[in-house]
Amino acid sequence: MAAQTKAKFQASMIPLIAIMTALTTVLTMLVKLPTPTRGYLNLSDAMIFFSAYAFGPWVGGVIGGLGPALSDLLSGYPQWAAFTFVIDGLQAVLVGLIVRKFRPANIIAGSVIAGVWKVFGYLIAGGILSGWGPALGEVLGNTGQMVVGLVIAYALFAAVRTAYPPLVRMGNLGVQPAVAIPQDYTGASADTGTGANVGADTVDDAAERTETPDSDRPSGSVN
Repeated sequence: MAAQTKAKFQASMIPLIAIMTALTTVLTMLVKLPTPTRGYLNLSDAMIFFSAYAFGPWVGGVIGGLGPALSDLLSGYPQWAAFTFVIDGLQAVLVGLIVRKFRPANIIAGSVIAGVWKVFGYLIAGGILSGWGPALGEVLGNTGQMVVGLVIAYALFAAVRTAYPPLVRMGNLGVQPAVAIPQDYTGASADTGTGANVGADTVDDAAERTETPDSDRPSGSVN
């Protein structure tokens, strides 16, 4: 039973990863501001943070690494692709591992820590590719990109999660909501089959009952 559930979960994640990776690639390519190290500033952080919030460290890490790396290859910056895959992928993994509950303080703290890693990572990569002078000149720009991405991602995630509360279960299985969500959401009640008015049950609890109808359901563990 557990093996079937795991296989189904992995199979269901493949289209999600493909769609989110393509979206991340496109959005990263929409805004490109050239930098002294022959790289560019972009909106990749917004999608990296959002993917990590919504889908956890491992799924978010794949999306966060592949999307910007593909953008480098398609935009004529192939020398950056390998660095981008590692730096941005680890950025998403860090966010997904640190942010265990959807509270503003947790999300901001985890994102800032991961953002500091990204700024440091691109400092090292820029130093290797173009020298330390130009790389140091990009620290401020990369920091600004991280802050803008955090603001956009937080606002986007809050809006999407308000519109669709079960987002908390889509890949990021170990994260619990900060507050109980009434089970009068029609989509959640349809999934659980328990009716439209269940009271103070959370979406996570309902999803766990749906995924594991047996009494030995897991307590939840985590891109």
